[in-house]
Amino acid sequence: MSDFITLVEEYSQKDHAKVHGVIAKCVNGEGKTIYSKIAGYDSIAPDAAPLREDAVFKYASATKLMTSIALLQCVDKELIGLDEPLTKVVPELGTELLKSDGESGITVEPTQKTITARHLLSHTSGLAYWFLNPLLMKWKKRAEGQKFANSTRVDEKCNNPLVFEPGEGWEYGVSLDWAGVIVRRLHEGMSLEDYMIENIWKKVGRSAPFPTFCISRDQEYKDRLMGGAERAADGSLKPYEFWQGDNANDQDGGHGLSGTADDWLAVLADLVSDSPQLLKPETVALMFEPQIQRDSTSMKMLLQLRPAWEIVAGPVPDSAVNHGLGGLLVTEEVPSICQPKGILAWGGAANTIWFASKDHGVAGFFSTQLHPFGDPMAKNLVNAWKKDFWSQCVAVKELGV
Repeated sequence: MSDFITLVEEYSQKDHAKVHGVIAKCVNGEGKTIYSKIAGYDSIAPDAAPLREDAVFKYASATKLMTSIALLQCVDKELIGLDEPLTKVVPELGTELLKSDGESGITVEPTQKTITARHLLSHTSGLAYWFLNPLLMKWKKRAEGQKFANSTRVDEKCNNPLVFEPGEGWEYGVSLDWAGVIVRRLHEGMSLEDYMIENIWKKVGRSAPFPTFCISRDQEYKDRLMGGAERAADGSLKPYEFWQGDNANDQDGGHGLSGTADDWLAVLADLVSDSPQLLKPETVALMFEPQIQRDSTSMKMLLQLRPAWEIVAGPVPDSAVNHGLGGLLVTEEVPSICQPKGILAWGGAANTIWFASKDHGVAGFFSTQLHPFGDPMAKNLVNAWKKDFWSQCVAVKELGV
């Protein structure tokens, strides 16, 4: 029995769960399941049922991959260029720049550069999450920062000033929410959910019910939604409801989808296949290319966010980290978990993690519904899962199977 199987069964015991339920699956480029483990329960309630393979998860920020694919499809269709200014589609975006004016003040100035699709896909646009950035926190207290405080429309609530000129830094934020706006506007206002149904989910063979941006509208998916839990101060679990994934008025391309493991894996299988259907092969290859220069300000800013990506990347040195078009890129082998180089990966708030290896033609999906993101016990499970999977891959390769 592998360390992962032992650990996940220990962690998910019903009466004293450390992580109440986990699904961990991997596929090859033909869509065949080559690794699968489901453990634990669908909630922390006393009458919780065993976690099902068709359980629904709130993907949260893992959603960014699907929106990245949608935007890259617009590039493939030549509706926009990867390095073309996006002002013709979103003229209101990125017109102002925030700067610090002493210890407590800020100034707002016109920007000198324009945002491109590449900037959005690599988080080098200057767009940030206001609750993670000190300058935007100050701006939000001003009248102009409160203008759309109660809006649920992405093009209003995410229309914040930039925190650096496009291409001159790296900041995790609302870039992919804006990517979703761009996809909609390029398709005559079609909702992002409908766009993904027609251009992503159906193309990889999925059928209704499809992943949704508003789970309250889909009773079947809502009934299968895994219950959330939060780590309490004493290490136990208590009920927790993730706020993402239920916007009835718009689609949040950066965090709004809910769906199953198999929905997600169908897309990953296509990305690592020899003949992808969602994107041109050369576009998929671009996703796995480093976008950040090694000694740049952008790289320094990316490395500062290690708490947000370490569970995704694994126990890696700073030299092994970059960013591709659609996810974090691990450019070196990680011997401690047997992980090869060239891994594209990201995750979401509920400790949902995905990875894809184009070189090896395999991909994986791990999910629970546990707060906070990067929880140490969730991280232990993710690393043990990767080690178990990759060690098996190495063994199979050595045997020539």
